Amino acid sequence: MKLFLLKLPILFGFIVAACGTQDSVNLPVSDSAESYQRLAEAPATEQPAPTAEFTERKIIHEGDIYFECSDIQETDAFLKAEVKAAKGFISNESENSYGERSEKRLTIRIPSDQLDPLLEKIQTHAVRIENSNIRSEDVTEQFIDVEARLKTKKELEIRYTELLKQAKNVQEILGLERELANVRGEIESMQGRLNYLSNRVSLSTLNVSFFVEKDREFGFFTKAIDSLKNGWTNLQWFFIFVLNLWPFVLIFGGLLVWLLKRKKTPPPPLK
Repeated sequence: MKLFLLKLPILFGFIVAACGTQDSVNLPVSDSAESYQRLAEAPATEQPAPTAEFTERKIIHEGDIYFECSDIQETDAFLKAEVKAAKGFISNESENSYGERSEKRLTIRIPSDQLDPLLEKIQTHAVRIENSNIRSEDVTEQFIDVEARLKTKKELEIRYTELLKQAKNVQEILGLERELANVRGEIESMQGRLNYLSNRVSLSTLNVSFFVEKDREFGFFTKAIDSLKNGWTNLQWFFIFVLNLWPFVLIFGGLLVWLLKRKKTPPPPLK
């Protein structure tokens, strides 16, 4: 009985040590990506992604508007002032002139809540709206999906980092570092996609084109001078055309002379 009592503390110590080792993480012997991924994701509990019904809608707004104005420079200054006041910016602009029309194009990035007020001001300022097209795209589901996958990948990155601290040999370290690099690459890609969607949602794109028609005058003297020049050019082309027909002129001219001579020659007297 005394021997049993002496061994009891030793037995209790072995039991406690065995229970403690059950909570430690054992790294896989294999360095395959599947083994590391199963180990990294084992403690994680999958969280359901939020539904679009309880999330603020993510809408991308963009459009085009084409209108006639009374003055190109004045309209350009008006638009730039309105965009600046709305905390937006001009991402691209171009100008050209053809025929009786001068035209300018602006690509405007403006906060989404300022798009409708800007369109109303343009309609008031324009002489005539020739074309207008405003489009909307709901990207809420894309946004939620990317956010959920990004969160999962960040949790996986943390798990790989913890496992890397517990690695015991070079093979385990290299395998975990390889998987950690792959996960971080996916995180950067997803974060870039999320930033792109956020930018498109927060800032609307509006392509604005406006033009002015120049006054059309008859211009008598200009047209008279042009007519004289055109007449002289046409006369020159007429002589060129006649010279190209010289063989036919010789043939038909000779035939005509022969017919006239024959007509003038009196017929022989009757016997």
